[in-house]
Amino acid sequence: MGGNISVLHDENRFERFTTTKVSPLEDEPGPPGSEETRRMARPKKQDGEKRDEVARFRVTLAEREYLRAQARAAGISETEYLRRRALGYAVSPARSNLPDPTLISELNRIGVNVNQLARATHRGSDFVHTWQIIGRQLSDVLAKVVRGDL
Repeated sequence: MGGNISVLHDENRFERFTTTKVSPLEDEPGPPGSEETRRMARPKKQDGEKRDEVARFRVTLAEREYLRAQARAAGISETEYLRRRALGYAVSPARSNLPDPTLISELNRIGVNVNQLARATHRGSDFVHTWQIIGRQLSDVLAKVVRGDL
């Protein structure tokens, strides 16, 4: 189906273009607004779900920087941070991708034990039981990491 588009070039001069629908290739999505694109769009929100009201307030530069830092630490946008705080929700800091120092210390201690046992084994000592204990300790630490206890 074709349609007319009017383009305003200056105050009084319009230029008319006629558009025609070209069938897209099977692998390519249609242009924005076409039926191929509309099927993939986000569902419409109900009236009570739309955030169309604006709340504005003034803050100092220091307060604004503090709010930005808190939002960044929580891993959310400044707007979302302010909305949650204004509505009384707790905003917890985002989980860090940095290694936990407690975990590093625990793994280091296990590594030292493994190294000592490896040297003793090379000297001819038999530490099968001790190796089993270290294996259980390592499994326990890894289980804590997976659960998020460390």
